[in-house]
Amino acid sequence: MSQPRIAIVGAGQIGSRHLQALCHLKKPARIDLVDPSNESIKMAQQRYENEMFSRRSNIKLYCHNKLDNLSDSLDLAIIATNSIVRERVLREITQKCSVKYLILEKILFQRKTQYFEVEKFLKESSIPTWISCWMRTADLFKQIKAAINFNNLIHIKVEGSQWRMGTSSLHFMDLFSYFTGCDDFKFTETQLSNELIDSRHKGCQEFKGRMMGENSRGDTLSLICLEPEDKPSTIEIVNGTESYKITGLDGEVGFESTNDLSDRIGQATLPYQSQLTNIWVDDILSQGSCELPTYSESMPLHLELIRVLTNHLEKITGKEIDACPIT
Repeated sequence: MSQPRIAIVGAGQIGSRHLQALCHLKKPARIDLVDPSNESIKMAQQRYENEMFSRRSNIKLYCHNKLDNLSDSLDLAIIATNSIVRERVLREITQKCSVKYLILEKILFQRKTQYFEVEKFLKESSIPTWISCWMRTADLFKQIKAAINFNNLIHIKVEGSQWRMGTSSLHFMDLFSYFTGCDDFKFTETQLSNELIDSRHKGCQEFKGRMMGENSRGDTLSLICLEPEDKPSTIEIVNGTESYKITGLDGEVGFESTNDLSDRIGQATLPYQSQLTNIWVDDILSQGSCELPTYSESMPLHLELIRVLTNHLEKITGKEIDACPIT
């Protein structure tokens, strides 16, 4: 196989973390980073240089402000833009380049119709596509799933004050789908605050409150984001008489369990994005697949989240909402 060419479109916080991870690919590669902002590119370049400082791997970085500067053929593209422009970027890059594989950041898009249109486009284009829902690829969660007894129902509760429901609910919905093996999840009860919170992403909003739902098996998921502001984020998983509790969402986290799960009691580790993307890409390039959910697996969960948040916005504004402002 010739040296792979990988593009990252979007050099913001998440895009630059993808770049850091790709510095640890097993084999030499060319990385093309695209972003209209020179400031974002400069930050990403610095993170790349810091990562490569003590490494001898042949991972070459080329930076561009426009998609026009990309080559005609790409082995893989990671689209790490915001949800507002993601569909446009996806279509532009696949029109400009022959793209073999895609990884898309979530939230995918803001309009329901976009999901079906892109689904059709990806099928017609025969481009295998995965969604960057990292939790199911973390060793800790894989070990918990291996210990689950599927004869008993699974109940997951996520609670905290700082985890941003609009941005991060999809992560926990995907983890729930991964644990239960079902993607037919529906929210059955929502108690969201009428206060609209400006997101750190321009033009987007965040939410606080409670959202509860279940799948056809009867497994349940509760998402709670409330005051006080300093309440740490926890994930509790109950499966019959067994239970697991994780305190913290990345790095060194607290871990409690009713069974001795791989001697992890007390402290465990959840990876950062900068420790994951290279694993997914190595798998895709060598095997044609990875542990991330596919577009078709993730689409129903995205649509359910879009549905409940759009309904809430319409209720409190009294207006019809065409695009759900989350990313």
